[in-house]
Amino acid sequence: MDPKVIQLREEYKQKITRLNDYLWGAGLKDPVSRIQQMSFLFFLKMLEEQDNALEKEAKLTQRTYKSIFADENEKYRWSEWVHKSGKELFNFVRDKVFPFMENISDGKENIRRMFHGGKFLIPDEVTLKRALDIIDEIDFSQLDADVKGDLYEELLNQIEAAGELGQFLTPRHIIRYIVQLVNPKIGETVFDPACGSGGFLLAAYEWIKLQNSDPKLIEEYNGVKRGPGDKLNKNQWQFLQHETFFGQDVDPEMVRLTLMNFFLHGLEESDVKRKDTVAGAEEEEGLIRYDVVLTNPPFAGKVDKERIRKTLPVKSTKTQVLFLGYVIDALKPNGRAGIILPEGTLFGTNRDDKEIRRYLLEKCQLQAVISMPAGVFQPYSGVKTSVLIFKKKPDSKLDENEKIWFFNMQGDG
Repeated sequence: MDPKVIQLREEYKQKITRLNDYLWGAGLKDPVSRIQQMSFLFFLKMLEEQDNALEKEAKLTQRTYKSIFADENEKYRWSEWVHKSGKELFNFVRDKVFPFMENISDGKENIRRMFHGGKFLIPDEVTLKRALDIIDEIDFSQLDADVKGDLYEELLNQIEAAGELGQFLTPRHIIRYIVQLVNPKIGETVFDPACGSGGFLLAAYEWIKLQNSDPKLIEEYNGVKRGPGDKLNKNQWQFLQHETFFGQDVDPEMVRLTLMNFFLHGLEESDVKRKDTVAGAEEEEGLIRYDVVLTNPPFAGKVDKERIRKTLPVKSTKTQVLFLGYVIDALKPNGRAGIILPEGTLFGTNRDDKEIRRYLLEKCQLQAVISMPAGVFQPYSGVKTSVLIFKKKPDSKLDENEKIWFFNMQGDG
């Protein structure tokens, strides 16, 4: 990797850490709210830089491009208001800029969704000014999507390491391991029904690009290989960007984080929505099926019987049992899945656990069970977990000769 890029990455990482610490000290103790506010401000700066680049490209190629900030919207450019101060700045960002972003048009649907329903939570003008000054030092236009995405992941990891966001994040090295085992390919659809901050979907995106890259162009940073996907043709790239990834989560703030994470990784148009996977209204259009499902569903809790979807294959109130049944049904014939589950679901003796195992073996070929080391999700969860890798059968014949690989992972680092 270019030493200048590494230097910039480290420099900007320090600035983001400084901003995170500053906002925490200013009273934004809730991690999701803090990330949300930082993300909003990042986007305000990035949007102008992106718009400037598109205007420049349009002039060079003699194509027509209408700026998001054309005419009366010029005043919403970052550079037009960031040097204001005091109450004037605070009121303008809160009362003018945020409503503009929430109602933005010109094909920026996901940006509008990021801001829609979001709250401006910066407590005062001093905090806002200091945050804007730090962000203004970052030139996002110098960074490609991979580096911008890495910086955002670094922020999530910092908060996870502090024990603030653990219930939402699966360790990234475990995600990459599962993605490699399932091996999603170009032309396949990939779905996460409990997408959190989008980790599984983004790891699948990076994996597909890596598998379609010239080895000479593959770079490695902190032990993670990345490729530009240069071997993908125009139609394949279009499919990867717009028709490959699907996610849902019951928490609207997690959906917002996923959209932001996607945008920073260069996936601007993605199908991520707020939805309760196992409870609430039934699927109006019928269950959509996917080639690949990757997920780490909630481990604990039960769902009220009255709220459970009637179309789920196994009758249970246990969240993880309902999720596994949903994942099985959401796979196309010959589709593959990687899912993290508590080991009680695999080896428990109660009726619900037995029933979901029977359904799994009837509908799928269970290929591997990887027992994770105790404490992988500590300090967030002491539950012993396993990764299940399985493939949906084209029919429901039970093959008693199927082989299942069992692995006992000794360490996760």
